[in-house]
Amino acid sequence: MLKSLAILLMAGAVISAAPGPASAQEIKVGLSLPEDIVGFDFVNGMYETFKQEVEANSDMTVDLVYAGALGAPNERLNQMRRGVIQMTDAADGNYATIYSDIQVLNMPYLFPTEESAWALFDGPLGDRLAQDIRAKTGIRVLGWWESGGFKHFSANKPISTPEDMAGLKMRVLGPLATIPVEALGASAAPIAFGELYTSLRTGVVDGQDNSVATFNLVKLYEVQSHLALTGHTYAFGPLGINDAFFSGLPEDKQQIIFDAAAKAIEFNREKSREIESGAIAFAKENGVEVIELDQEARDAFRAVMQPPAIEWLRQNVDTPSLIDEAIAAVEANR
Repeated sequence: MLKSLAILLMAGAVISAAPGPASAQEIKVGLSLPEDIVGFDFVNGMYETFKQEVEANSDMTVDLVYAGALGAPNERLNQMRRGVIQMTDAADGNYATIYSDIQVLNMPYLFPTEESAWALFDGPLGDRLAQDIRAKTGIRVLGWWESGGFKHFSANKPISTPEDMAGLKMRVLGPLATIPVEALGASAAPIAFGELYTSLRTGVVDGQDNSVATFNLVKLYEVQSHLALTGHTYAFGPLGINDAFFSGLPEDKQQIIFDAAAKAIEFNREKSREIESGAIAFAKENGVEVIELDQEARDAFRAVMQPPAIEWLRQNVDTPSLIDEAIAAVEANR
């Protein structure tokens, strides 16, 4: 009897251990913005493009979780690292909390155009940074997306020269924004994004810097009369995926993810450029005086803002040599 029972148990173990039908992998993606939000298709639409491509070409599914339902950006970034979720829309500032070298690419006036930024990201230096991020954080970078493009200063007075910034109280976040603003003679205040509109309306701060799309998203045209297209910092994000998850996939599925990411980034960059153009027109229609700076004016801002930022970077990133490499890479692509 005991022998028969042992045989049955062994048979059951063999059956339970035998592989069943392969199950489809799910890629869970945590997103910041609500679904169908107007004017930010370059973020949500990028991940929706990724989802469409992956699901059309494999049995994998992509679950997009909108509106910050999975936590704040830094929380979701760490969830991705741990494999709780596979992807999230964390951008450059979030990655700086786990990979300091990424801040080199936030240097004021590093990039003269969006295309020069894409050339760096898609070239050898971008590949090296992606490999380093993977090695140090466990996140594989599938590509680099544009988070609204360049940031610009706004205020309730014209800003055409560096001297126009003197005495203003500006809402900016982090040392790479604070130090250059203070070099311009303004003071910096780290106001939370959710408090930005009210702080501008009540005069707690005089101005701020964001992409034009963000400026319109929170209706800053109601509380800011002037927007200067200073283009001082380029906003971007790594399109990341948990590397342990990715590495566990067969090669054919990895390639499907790579291909889907390439199409998603292409969508993102085209849509971001399209949206910014429309956003500038929208701001003007809502009474904002938009000031376009010529190259001489931009050079004047760069001369004041970039040196103290470089000095800070040399003391605060893990690989200071990246500063000169990034500058050289941009110059080579001019």
